[in-house]
Parts: sequence; structure tokens; C-alpha cells
Amino acid sequence: MAGKNHVIIGTAGHVDHGKTCLVQALTGIDTDRLKEEKKRGITIELGFAYLKLPGGDTAGIIDVPGHEKFIKNMLAGAGGIDIAMLVVAADEGVMPQTVEHLEILKLLDIQRGVIAITKADAADPELCQLVEEDVRELVRGTFLETAPIVITSAHTGEGIDALRETLCSLCAEAEQKRLKEPFRLPIDRVFTMKGFGTVVTGTLIEGSLSLKDEAMLYPSGEVVKVRSIQVHGQETDKAFAGQRAAVNIANRRKEEISRGEVLALSGSMEKTMMADVKLKLIKSAAHSVKNGSRVHLYHGSRDLLCKVVLMEQDVLEPGEEGYAQLRLEEETVFKTGDRFVIRFYSPVETVGGGIVLDACPRKHRRNRPEVLKSMEIKDKGDIRARMEEWVLEYGMECVPAKTLAQRAGLERTRALNELRVLKEEGRVVEITAGIFFHEAYLTRLGEQLTGRLDEYHKSFPLKEGMPLEEVRGRLGLPAAEADGVLEYLCQKRQIKIKDALVSNFRFRVVRNTDDKALYKQINSIYLKSGFQPPSTEELKAGFAAEKRFTHVFSSMIAGKNLVRLDEKHFIHKDYYEKALEGLKELNEEKGQIILGEYRDFLGISRKHAVSLLESFDRSGITRKNGDVRILK
Repeated sequence: MAGKNHVIIGTAGHVDHGKTCLVQALTGIDTDRLKEEKKRGITIELGFAYLKLPGGDTAGIIDVPGHEKFIKNMLAGAGGIDIAMLVVAADEGVMPQTVEHLEILKLLDIQRGVIAITKADAADPELCQLVEEDVRELVRGTFLETAPIVITSAHTGEGIDALRETLCSLCAEAEQKRLKEPFRLPIDRVFTMKGFGTVVTGTLIEGSLSLKDEAMLYPSGEVVKVRSIQVHGQETDKAFAGQRAAVNIANRRKEEISRGEVLALSGSMEKTMMADVKLKLIKSAAHSVKNGSRVHLYHGSRDLLCKVVLMEQDVLEPGEEGYAQLRLEEETVFKTGDRFVIRFYSPVETVGGGIVLDACPRKHRRNRPEVLKSMEIKDKGDIRARMEEWVLEYGMECVPAKTLAQRAGLERTRALNELRVLKEEGRVVEITAGIFFHEAYLTRLGEQLTGRLDEYHKSFPLKEGMPLEEVRGRLGLPAAEADGVLEYLCQKRQIKIKDALVSNFRFRVVRNTDDKALYKQINSIYLKSGFQPPSTEELKAGFAAEKRFTHVFSSMIAGKNLVRLDEKHFIHKDYYEKALEGLKELNEEKGQIILGEYRDFLGISRKHAVSLLESFDRSGITRKNGDVRILK
């Protein structure tokens, strides 16, 4: 099954032109299942059948309503069509919905099809020929321009075998499905089946769905359990892209699921309130679209309202195209590369459609050159250029490569191959495993950081650098990615890191003669005071006349010559080490540390012994338990 290419055939055409009868003649299946459909003699809801192909395979058939009142139902099924069967009645010829349905098929970028002229028994041969000529004129310049035309009659059987053969031939030529992608099934029908519970149906538009997959309903993000799967009425453990599937959901009631939701692999989609698109209006549209226009959006099996924000033009006229951001009135899910249709808000008439360029964009301001350039690359660029643009735009969010590929609408393996090439060319950098940043972004980040470090060095010329933790915080990245960026900048010889201090690569601490003398004096004071150092205030008071005192003192702290005990005291590093050695020696002898014993062991005051021990507590070296301390 996985090696086969499964195909969906969809009908299109005006109401009462015989689409349903034609499908029944081809397959033996009556797709009108509703009482109202039987009573009125027209299709209202989507109907489903399947056509047996040579070799035992089957192709799904979606029979769509032709009446203008049910265009939204037609659109709910049209999104999964691979091959269009445009139906025109010989006794009526081209009619309004013939034209509208053809425009919709073009907007959805359907590439293959056949034209069936029906009801040949109700018209003489001359009229059939005139209708054929009219249809040829209608489809000129479209994907159906060279499509075969088959004259048929469901009543007499004329042309049915020829049409079946034509459809089988088109199925054999159909484009291969994206089976390696996570599965996605827009739901077009929800019902309850006795003994089974809730069942959803739809066309699997990519990937494969199996019983073991963790499925999720989008945009709600609710995890659901797949109990069973049927394809063409037969139970199966796996359904593939291009198949109509009925999926039994175990843990949801019918009322909790609606048409328009998407059943997809858990975590494979991102809900959104916006989409960047390339929008095109059909030439026959009765209305233009102004910036800010409210329209009906049809995508997959869903229809919802949105506002069109034109990125450059103020108005799109019929036949024109341009870049836009659709701002939705409720959450939904898209994938880059998806097709959609828009209809005017009132009156509800089809005016255009297009392709999704970015399924989860940021909110854009109009007439921004960088936004228009990005949209153009996503629209017209080759795969490598598009992948590079996605890294440039979203890499700094630390999005994994597999998610970048998903957002870009590319098959994962292909996207990773392009990333490897871009990496070899030096255009992108793998900053940590699977996380890529664009070289231009890293350049900007490097310039910002070296600029901050310049300011820091001017303020603290005797400090070896800014503390590493502070630099990490300033980068605003997760720890692993921040360290990856710093390592990259070290390799580029822009910065250096030593003893957890970050400085610009060429920065060196330069002490003048006065600084050296001052350093020596301070160092001598702390060495002489030993375990009982002066308070910082006392020290400062003794050097009140020294303008460089703060710089020198700060450099001694940054260089770890002095170790902080508490807010008021520092101790010389040599004596800190001796105090720590004494702590370990006393612990080895007594099995614990008691304040009085430690005080006597070092021969210092109680106050300074407390200061040392509390410092060890804060550092995690000791743990206080009542009146004793335990060495960790």
C-alpha cells in the first residue's frame, strides 16, 4: 500500500448537470445519502465513492454540490482533489457555477483533469458539438486547455467506459504524494456510528495514519485516540495520503468535533491567527479587495472570516495579485504551501485565492521593504534560498531544524540537506545540535556584544572582563545556545573567555605605575589581616584620596584575588583556601564542625568565624544542621 500513489477525483460543475448520476454510472455508488437530496434531486453535502482501477487499486471520488448556495460545501471537499472532472450538461452548456467551479479549481492549483459532457441523450449531436466548442473556449489558458473531452450519458451508458479509461490513465500520471510528512486529515464530516461511537472522515492530504500514531485535533490541540480506520468501507491498520479515510475516535463525542478541524500527528502543526500569503483575484471577480477588507476564507475543509492586510497595494483589482497578511477572527492551522480561496464578505461571491507563504508569521507593518523581500523569496526563491530565509527569520527563536522544515513546508530530509549545504557555504551556523542561526544574525549579535563589552571595558578598565553569567543573560538565549554563540564568537576571534570572564578579543588590562602600587597596598592589607579582614567601608576610608581605588579594588575581585564573604567583607584568596583546608581538617578529626571549635582552630574572633562558615554554607560546601555543620 505504501508504494502506491493514491488519488482523489473530484467533480465540478453547475447544479443539475448530472455529476451524481455520472459518478453512479462510473462506480455503481449513489453519493446522495440525505433524504433532502433525494427529495430535491440535487446534491447538498459532499458525496463519496470509489473507482476501481486496473490492477485492483481504487481511486476516491468526491462528488461536490453544484448549487451556488452550497459553494462552501463544495470547497470543503475540493482541497484534497488531484484530478478534476468538470461536468457540463449537453442540454444547457456552460453556466455560472461551471465558471465559478473552474476558477476555484485553478486557485487550488489542480493540475490534471477531464471534461465530461453529460446528458448526451437529451441533446442532438450538433448541440453537443456547440457545447464542446463553448467549453473549449472556457478552459483556454487553464490546466484543462488540452484535457480530453468525453461525451457521456448516464442514462444510456454512452461514453462511460471511455470516461473510466481516461480517468484511470490520469490516475496513473498523478503526482506522487508527500508520504514522508506527518499525517494530516482535514475533517469534512463527523457522525456517530452505532457500536463504534464518533467517526470523522476526510481526505488524507499528506503522510500516513496508523493505529499506533498519537493524533491531535487542531487548532484545539486536544490529543485523541484512534480506535479504528476504514478506507473505502474496508477496515485497515494504515491509511495513506490520497485516500478517503473514516477514523473512529475513541475519546470524543460527536458534538466535540466539527467540520473544519484537522486531525494530524501530535505536535506537527502550530495554531495561528495570521498567515502570510500571495493573493490573486480572478479576472471575472465582481469586486476588488481593498486593504482591510473582510472576507470569507476557505482552507482545507474550514471556512472562517478574516481581514486582508495588503502589504504594498491599497487595492487589488480583478486579475491582479500581491502579497498580503490574512488576520483571522479565530484560530486555525495552515502549512506553508497550502492553497486557499476567498469569497467576498457580502454578497458572498468567489473573488480570489492563493498560496500560504508563512503559516505562523509575525504581525507585519505595510510597505516594509524587508517584509516584501522576505515574502518574495518565500514565493519565488529556490529551495535553498527559501530555507536560508527561514533560518534568517526564525533561527534566533532557537527553532529546531525539523520545525524549521515544517514551517517552510519542506520535506524534512530535503530541508536538512539544504541546511548542510548552507552550513558548508558559511551562510548558516549550527550553533548547537539541530539549531541553526544565520551568519548575518550572528554578525549582528557579535557587533552588539562587542559594543557592550567596549562600554564595560571603558567603565572597568582594570577588570579582566564581564562575568560570563551576565553575558549569557544579555544574549537573551537559552544557556546551550548562548554558549554556542559565545564559542562561535571566540572562534571568530571577536571575544575571549578566561576564568568565567568575557572580554573583547584584543582587550588587555593595562595597569599604570600608580595602579600597581595601589594594588600592592590593598593586597598587603588583606594578607596581613588574614582570617579577620577589614570591612569594605574601613578599607575605602583608608584610600579616600585615591581616585583609582574603585577600579583597582574591582579588578582584584574580578581577578579572584579577593573572595566575597558577605556584603561587608572580602578575604584574600590565600586565606580563604587556608580556612577551607582548616574546615576539612577539623571535619576529618571530629566528624563535624562546631562554631566554637572552628573559631579556636583558626584562632580568630567568633564574628569572623561565623562570616567564614556562613560563606561556606552559601557556597554549598557545608550544610548547617542545628548547632553543627556537615561537610558536603
